[in-house]
Amino acid sequence: MKLVLKTLPLAIVVVALFAGTADAQTSAPPAPPTPPTVNPGSTPNPTPAIDPIDLPIEKPVPGKYAPEEPEEPEEPEPDPEDPGDPIDEEPPEIYGEELPAEDTIFYVLDCSGSMNWDRSSYVGLDGNTTSGTKLDRAKVELIRSITGLSENFSFNVIAYDCSTRMWANGLQDANDRNKARASSWINGQRAGGATGTGPATALGLSERDNSTVVLLTDGAPNCGADGIPGHRQMILSSNSQGAKIHCFGIAADGQWRQFLVDVSSGTGGRYVDVP
Repeated sequence: MKLVLKTLPLAIVVVALFAGTADAQTSAPPAPPTPPTVNPGSTPNPTPAIDPIDLPIEKPVPGKYAPEEPEEPEEPEPDPEDPGDPIDEEPPEIYGEELPAEDTIFYVLDCSGSMNWDRSSYVGLDGNTTSGTKLDRAKVELIRSITGLSENFSFNVIAYDCSTRMWANGLQDANDRNKARASSWINGQRAGGATGTGPATALGLSERDNSTVVLLTDGAPNCGADGIPGHRQMILSSNSQGAKIHCFGIAADGQWRQFLVDVSSGTGGRYVDVP
């Protein structure tokens, strides 16, 4: 009996220790799996795909699904009856200078006796170099300018000494026929007499639809108004429509040149010295 009592506590201790060890093994997380050992030079087994989807997917073809290039828009066919936007037309020129003009222009050409002076060389309409007077040179430049007018323009020409002569009644379309007729008329003008710049320029401004005057002169007005101030005042007071007057001084100098500078600046136009 004494032997049983002595061994019973030892048995209880052993049972308790065994139960604690079992509980610890049950609650501890499982150890991660040991990765397979791969020998050098060998190929590991591929990892199987997870949840593969069996769909009828076409094998991609390079370039098959590339975005298409946008088509170029077709240019509209030009309308032969549409004259186009006047803003896109070339501006008129004279003596190589562009003329800021809308679509109307009056040329005023000095044919007084002083325009028959000062012979020098110039390039004629045929492209050859020749020599001539101030009027000869001015007529060539005037014809070049008229010939180059766009068809959306209308124009007229005035020649003057102490009297005035107008090529046509009112503004004329800048078509080939009118250009040829005006050029022939200009070639027929001769130099002589005094210089009535004020009345001639005022005549060009009397066409109220006209927005531009081009004055070609050596700048010495001496008839038709009371001196240089009278000619300038006659021109400016006739410009009720606010036309721009561009003055080209043909070998002009001194007070006569200044007269042309004042006329052009007083109307928002340009002054240009020419030979």
